[in-house]
Formats: sequence, C-alpha cells, structure tokens
Amino acid sequence: MTALFAGLTTLDVLHRLDHVPDPLLKVTSTDFTMAAGGPATNAAVTYAALCAASRVLFDSDDEAGATSCTVVPSAEAPTLLTALGEGPVSAFLAADLAAAGVRVLDATALTASSSGAGEHPAGPGLRDTAPASSPAGREPAVSSIIEHPSGRMVASTNARLDADAGRVAAELPERVGAVLIDGHNPALAQAALTLGVPEVDGDDPFAPLEARPPHPRILDGGSWKDWLTPLLGFVDIAVVSEDFAPPLMAHPDGAQVAEFLRGFGITRTVRTRGDRSVQYWWDGASGEVPVDAVPDASTLGAGDAFHGAFTWAIERGGDADPERLIRFASAVAAVSVSSFGTRQWLTSPTLVELVRGW
Repeated sequence: MTALFAGLTTLDVLHRLDHVPDPLLKVTSTDFTMAAGGPATNAAVTYAALCAASRVLFDSDDEAGATSCTVVPSAEAPTLLTALGEGPVSAFLAADLAAAGVRVLDATALTASSSGAGEHPAGPGLRDTAPASSPAGREPAVSSIIEHPSGRMVASTNARLDADAGRVAAELPERVGAVLIDGHNPALAQAALTLGVPEVDGDDPFAPLEARPPHPRILDGGSWKDWLTPLLGFVDIAVVSEDFAPPLMAHPDGAQVAEFLRGFGITRTVRTRGDRSVQYWWDGASGEVPVDAVPDASTLGAGDAFHGAFTWAIERGGDADPERLIRFASAVAAVSVSSFGTRQWLTSPTLVELVRGW
C-alpha cells in the first residue's frame, strides 16, 4: 500500500544563526542545508521515512538491530504529484526527492518553448533529468529561510507553476491507501481527490461528491485559499492550522472552523496550534491532545511532518482513535524539530521506536 500526495514543491535554502542578525552586517551561518520543500512534499518525505522505519522492524537482515533506518525506494514509496518546473533547480529537487524515497510525478504544463520537457526515459512525468536552462517563469519557487534565536526570516519567489494533471494521469497509482492535498495547485488537488472515484451518472451534479473512493482523502489546510471551496466536498478529513480562516471568519475559533467544514460533509477535523494542544472534532466527539515541548526546536516543516505521519497512521488503521492518531503524528513532528532543517531527522532511531509502538 502507498499514499498519494499532491501539491507544492519548492527549493528551501536554510541558514541557522546563533544570534539575531544585524541588518547592516554580513553574517556567517552556523548551519546550512537545502532541500526540496513545500507542504505536500515534506509530508511525502515524512511518509517515506516512516516506511523506511517500518522496514527496519521487519527486515531480519538489518545489521543495525532495528535501531536506525535508511530511506530507500520501495514498492510502498509515496507518490508526489507536483510541478517541478525546468532547469538545474528542478533537477536538484528531483534528485533530492528520489534520495528521500519519494516517487515524483511532474505535471509541469508544457509550452511551445519547452516541447519535450518532462519526457524522460523513466516515462511521462517521471523526472530524473532536466534541461540545463529553463524559460523565464518556469523555474521552481525558491524559499530562503534564516533561523535565529528570536524567530525566522523567510523570502520566497512565486509559489505555483502551471500544471497539467492530465499529462501524468496514466502514471497515477491505481490503488492507494490515502490521499493528501495541500491545496496549492487546484488542478493537481482535483486529480488527486477524484482518484478512484467510481463512475457516476453525468446528469447528477452531486453524484461525484457522493461516490467516494475506498481510501480517505486528507486536506492539509495551512491557510485558506480561494479555490478550496469546490474541492472541500471531496475531502474526508481536514487537518488545519490556526491560520486556516474560511471566508468571513477573520479570527475563528476551532469549533467555528469545524462547523464550517461540516457543512461540506467533513466530519473529521484536526486543528494544530504550534506548541499548544491539538484540537479535534471527530464524528461527533471532540477533545484536545497536549503537545510535548521540544527545547531549542527548529520548527521548519513541523506541520508538514505532522501531516505526513498522520497520513501514514490513518492508512494503517488509525481512524478509530483520533487521540492515538494525533499523539503519534505529534511525536513524529517532535522528532522533526529536534534537529536543524528537514532532512537530518529522517534516519533518527526514534522513528523506529515510534513505528514499533504504533
């Protein structure tokens, strides 16, 4: 079994400082890394790391004695439906995600100036190489991030590239255990949410919403996006942040957000709140799950790690107990913030222990 993730991929360039920077002075970072980023992307990387951790437990030939994990491609590798763009940055992103154990379907829309782009030996949309240069406006987004003791500074280029989901439709997995979308590209989100939906009577406009696939569909709701409304009817579970504010709700509380989503048929809502307790509304029940504090946390991508772990656990029967599900996802997120960046933690022995406990 595997999962499908659909959404944004960026290049994240991260620096860490041991002091608050002076805007008039050049500074030297104490740590540096760069990697593929974006909500759905980081969630897929987390899912792949948990798959690697689970393989450690069942691999009798593992010399590490089930204490550490190495991310390698496998049949259960998650699929990421995204738009990588063109050029050397795109090539780096493709290589980074392959190393993380993520199968990438690149749905970057073709143009007359880029005919043939994306057509590689691995098959349509399966990116393993990229042109040495790319037309203006077709490069992936780049986020420059500086972490320092008082917070974080972020500068980013345009977040979305044009995507053509139909170009890679034949490459989508036939069967998945779960789908997660981050909503950054509505065309990709629509393709992911309707994967596996049975054919229905074309004369009934509500039939596609009622014809549900056998797998759960999860929304990563980091913030409200104007094009989300027609997609919400296809969502089964919403995992939102405090910044998720639907229309006409400037500063809603969690219950108001859950009620809004219930109007679209979403009866399972989870709301993360940084280092405060996670709230949930789940098939008529509600409650809160406390979050353990992590000293000197590097919080970039923590929410994405939560979503990836949440998807992994849902796929493995976690929907019956929302509090157990949230505790597991929170524990994985805690591992992710215990080291700098979004890659160092992926081979942590703690992941193996968390998977063992699941």
